[in-house]
Amino acid sequence: MLAHPDQGVRAAVAANPYVDAEQRGRLVHDRRRVVLANLFGFRAHPDGEPKPLPDAAYEAFFAARQWANAARQDQPYDEMTLLDEMGRCRSMPHRLRLGLARHPQPGLRRFAARFVGGLSAEDRAALLADPDPDVRAEARKAAEDDVYVHTEIDWNPENWGHSWVFSGRLVERGTMERVVRGENCPDHYRSALAGNPHLPPDLVAVLARDEDPDVRDAVSLRPELTEEERAAIDYRVPELTDLDEVAWHPYRAGALSVAGHARSGHPVLRRYAACAPGVADRLRDVLLGDSDLGVRVLTCRHQAGVPGGDLLRAYREFRGRNRWRLTYRPGFPTHGLARFADDPDPAMRELVVLDPQAPAAVVVGLLADPERCVRTTLARHPAVPVDRLVALLDDAELGPHAARNPALPVEVMHRILDVAGVPREG
Repeated sequence: MLAHPDQGVRAAVAANPYVDAEQRGRLVHDRRRVVLANLFGFRAHPDGEPKPLPDAAYEAFFAARQWANAARQDQPYDEMTLLDEMGRCRSMPHRLRLGLARHPQPGLRRFAARFVGGLSAEDRAALLADPDPDVRAEARKAAEDDVYVHTEIDWNPENWGHSWVFSGRLVERGTMERVVRGENCPDHYRSALAGNPHLPPDLVAVLARDEDPDVRDAVSLRPELTEEERAAIDYRVPELTDLDEVAWHPYRAGALSVAGHARSGHPVLRRYAACAPGVADRLRDVLLGDSDLGVRVLTCRHQAGVPGGDLLRAYREFRGRNRWRLTYRPGFPTHGLARFADDPDPAMRELVVLDPQAPAAVVVGLLADPERCVRTTLARHPAVPVDRLVALLDDAELGPHAARNPALPVEVMHRILDVAGVPREG
């Protein structure tokens, strides 16, 4: 299927959340945009997000192409457009984007220049002096954007207008004061301005006492604050329903270091540290013992070498979005999970599907679990006896899941495909 002549088949495999990430990663060499779009997660799959691609797949994708600055006639897509889409793609680790600043291909360095705000001073200087004129031009444009003072502002209270300007761009002092006063402007401009690195200290102090909790939250995350100043702000710690947004925090030049974040009394800053690339083992272990569940979960999701016991503990304690993704992490335990067959938490009972030594009686018992998610998950366990497995194919609820069971006899698979009119090869 990975080599099927029909791009629709390859595209379906690329987005399938049940296909192994290493296998899907082989499609990085595909030349059809729809396949790559599905592979890199530009489109949602109805059954949920697929497992993250390994870093090596992205690296192979970048290494295999010349990355011209414009589309070539023999290409079915504009490569720079594809890169732009990847820049907005949540599945690609941010550290890989920033690493492209040192890539030997100029097209990729040009792409990295668009993220100049998150690059080190050394990488920014290198791009500004790059031997390729297009890379230099892109880096200069990004650098000029960083010092351009915006004066034309959309003040319509009904619009989101220029929130992006107030969140990180340079604006005049008078404009900032107008926003801080809430004078004839959208309220959300204040929360955007609260995180602006160019905001003067006296205005930071005013917003730290703002009546809007969103504004105070944003001020509390400013890197230049001391721990005493941060603690004096009445900020909130976000709920643990969705931790994905935290992973997009960039470590900008001059901002608090990863170690500084990890030592902060603010749980959100420690969550930032948990997502940072290349955290040292000693600091990783400190984060794994953090009092905040969000910090522990994010450390498990983003750091290498996390012990299996910590991964399982994070899975047991976290009830938010993408909980199941913790089981994808290297080292997540599999043996012995059958002991959770009677756990009151349905998600813990689902873990039995990962245990290759789960007794057949335990697995069959879970096919009648009161929770649908448990029943459908365990229909995929190879310990289901063959006669019971074949019988499940006629079950409206469990049949589609039983059809994915690796223990399903090949002759039964052929019979299903024959009935569907799928021709046999050869």
